Amino acid sequence: MPKRPNDFDAFFANTPDVWKPVVTELRKVVRKLAPNLVEAMKYGMPQYTKDKHTVVYIMPAADHVNLGFYDGVDLDDPKKLLDGTGKRLRHVKVRTVQEARRPALRALVEDAVRVREKIGRPPKGW
Repeated sequence: MPKRPNDFDAFFANTPDVWKPVVTELRKVVRKLAPNLVEAMKYGMPQYTKDKHTVVYIMPAADHVNLGFYDGVDLDDPKKLLDGTGKRLRHVKVRTVQEARRPALRALVEDAVRVREKIGRPPKGW
């Protein structure tokens, strides 16, 4: 089993070249819109946490990069960007830097922070 990167630089070095600009832009968006979240490497990917609870994560896939939201079911998504059918997680498939800059995606990041602050700790069984 390949070793998971434990810091952003190692993660980024292992990110396919085609997705590096998208990952860079998503990281920039999250850090700008959610400066109080802490970047931590968990499960081999950057996750942005509040009080050690993940709010947002970035995960490259084969044909896109997921910007994931741990409280995705609670987010306001009028543009219907969120995918997923899990109990709480949702994600947006991002394929270009321009998609990473969409106002609707930025609004999801801001809403994710508000939701996490309102909820506090993750729900039981999470």
